[in-house]
Amino acid sequence: MLFAAYLNALHILYRDYGLEPLRTYPPASAADLAAAEAALGFALDPALKATWQSANGSDEWQTVFARPGYITGYSFLSLADSLREREYMAHRAPQYDGYEQEQPRDPRICSGWYQAGWLPFAAFSAPDLLLIADHSPTASGQCGQIIAFSHDPDTISYVCTDFATLLEQSLATIREHPEDCLPEE
Repeated sequence: MLFAAYLNALHILYRDYGLEPLRTYPPASAADLAAAEAALGFALDPALKATWQSANGSDEWQTVFARPGYITGYSFLSLADSLREREYMAHRAPQYDGYEQEQPRDPRICSGWYQAGWLPFAAFSAPDLLLIADHSPTASGQCGQIIAFSHDPDTISYVCTDFATLLEQSLATIREHPEDCLPEE
């Protein structure tokens, strides 16, 4: 699924539930995307990059994504907010030295609480819940896979294989649980 089709489906859901229209911000510029890739030291996942080329974030309280299997809506971070959340993850990582999450981590995800290739793109009450594009998976993972950080208990979890899959699963989750995922009026 492409992001434009996904957004169109979300606009319809917002309308059908009588909500204030979904607002996304104007696209990130080519210069901003190039600067981000230079600062990150890697090319953005093409689907995520295309997403920022069509919209550069959403209002913080508006749901753009939902994590499959959970009933919480996530806002879409702007490119600048995404880079800031990544920086915050790097700064918080040392406090996790010696901390083990309750469930063993999926073998597709690198160990630790920060990897240079992790880039948050969606949040609920950031930094409590983050959806992250993983550009540095283990050998058994896939570049561009989607992972999640959840606070309390703190975990890094596998979500799905890629951004397109997330869009399909996210839309299905929002449609199945609109009262939990969509914002209240």
